[in-house]
Amino acid sequence: MKPSIPYLLAYAFTLASRRADEELRPHGLTVRQFGLLVQLRLEPELTMAELARQLGISRQSLHEMVGELERAGHLRREPGATGRTVRLTLAPGTERLLFDAHGPLRRAEEDFLRGMGKREVETLRVLLQRVLAHATDDEAWLS
Repeated sequence: MKPSIPYLLAYAFTLASRRADEELRPHGLTVRQFGLLVQLRLEPELTMAELARQLGISRQSLHEMVGELERAGHLRREPGATGRTVRLTLAPGTERLLFDAHGPLRRAEEDFLRGMGKREVETLRVLLQRVLAHATDDEAWLS
């Protein structure tokens, strides 16, 4: 019996994120936190609910992560469009942090995918982006 795709993806996530977290540790970030900051940079108007949905995490987990990033000085909570909403913005210096963390993430990716050719890596990237675009109903993954 072949292993299921969800199992393979989950196990690959565990291994890849462990390696990425090691590389990002000197920058004070996890791969999930990095993803949250990048998503906010790409789509700064996202609500907390939309952000949680896009990241595939619970609202409670998102609130915890936002709190950690806020205490670290990477995020700010500002009033949203209505009095009841909160808008998250990147704090000064966070763009530089994301830039500086890109190299270590690239090293983690190269280490994780060692043994695969450039074509195979790009095929994997395109297929994963297509899966995510379909699963999230968000074509932004395709760009």
